Amino acid sequence: MKNVKILLLFLVLLVVSCQNDDIKGEVETREFVPTDVLVGIRSGAGINQIFNFINEFEHTVENLNSITFTSDLPATNLQYVLDYLNDKPYTNDGEDWFVTGYLHYQTNQISVFPRLFEINNTQYQEDWLSTMILLKLKKKYDAGLSGGIIHFNVPEGEELEWKKTFESYDIVDWAELNYIGGAQPATN
Repeated sequence: MKNVKILLLFLVLLVVSCQNDDIKGEVETREFVPTDVLVGIRSGAGINQIFNFINEFEHTVENLNSITFTSDLPATNLQYVLDYLNDKPYTNDGEDWFVTGYLHYQTNQISVFPRLFEINNTQYQEDWLSTMILLKLKKKYDAGLSGGIIHFNVPEGEELEWKKTFESYDIVDWAELNYIGGAQPATN
């Protein structure tokens, strides 16, 4: 009986040890950018839902990207729409990232691809919603694509906990740490 208890205790410790190694292994074997958690939003989520989700937390949002909007303005207004959007302090970084767009080749409908920086700022959110009305923008939904990606900054050392927390929300399709990786050269 004593041997059975020792064996049972050994098995329990082995299982617990393996579970801890799995969690530690993810942290230790894959390097990631500290404080970064990327959250993919489910397709079909509206911009108000996304803003409400962001506002549930006190985290900085580096940006909200991978979102598309269409405009019901005439095609001749594409440059006006782009200039108007790029004049906002939260739609570009002033160097590399600017709102881009095009006219659909068949319908001539305006499509724009903004990256909304620091959109946890509620004044920026309100301005974006007003801008959507002014420019007749509608969020485009594609069933097979993400509804956007939020780049959150969380407290350093809490990245895994926040990843799990974000994954528990219905609006979230996936959450990932911002892993650092590199391409390996092909060998013959």
